[in-house]
Amino acid sequence: MAKPSSFSNIPDEELMLELQQGREEAFNEIVKRYKDYSVRFCYRFVRDFELAEDISQEGFIRLYKYRYKYQITAKFVTLLSKILMNLCLDEFRKRKSFSMLELDAMPEGGMDNLNAHNLLSDEKSPDPEQEYYIKELGTKIKQILNTLTPRYRTVLILRQFHGYSYKEIAEIMGASLNEVKIWIHRARNQLKRKFKNQIHAV
Repeated sequence: MAKPSSFSNIPDEELMLELQQGREEAFNEIVKRYKDYSVRFCYRFVRDFELAEDISQEGFIRLYKYRYKYQITAKFVTLLSKILMNLCLDEFRKRKSFSMLELDAMPEGGMDNLNAHNLLSDEKSPDPEQEYYIKELGTKIKQILNTLTPRYRTVLILRQFHGYSYKEIAEIMGASLNEVKIWIHRARNQLKRKFKNQIHAV
């Protein structure tokens, strides 16, 4: 493989192949591209910026160690996210608490994108009046999601807030596609049931 004159314009996956050849500049380019992403990814789970930065740095270290095993079988960002996810889960296990995994991990659009409809289904959004009403219940949704098991909260965050496909979530979590579909289905059903109970209690 001929050494490129610049690494800034080559795909992520090819950067990993360049790194396998001992070209450290390729790794520097990877860090440059994904430093902010990795910190945001971790922060959405651990809710502590300094801790998110530490986990992000450890993630790049693990990625570097993994370089010789790397094969182009999936998108690079999926591999990085899997490494970061495992590190976040390790942190939760150390603390023996999953209470940090919160719905405060807002989607890119902020609170406007946090509503019952886009958490509970993949269907087209309801009409504006319904949408406005649902947004008013955002705080309740946040509270309810925090009552779900870590696994169910995790798949919903990956699906709804990070925008991963079912297949990508399966790769990140080391699960089968069917398992992920079942987890998301059950998570949404639990969320629906608890959401209805909250509304009826008002």
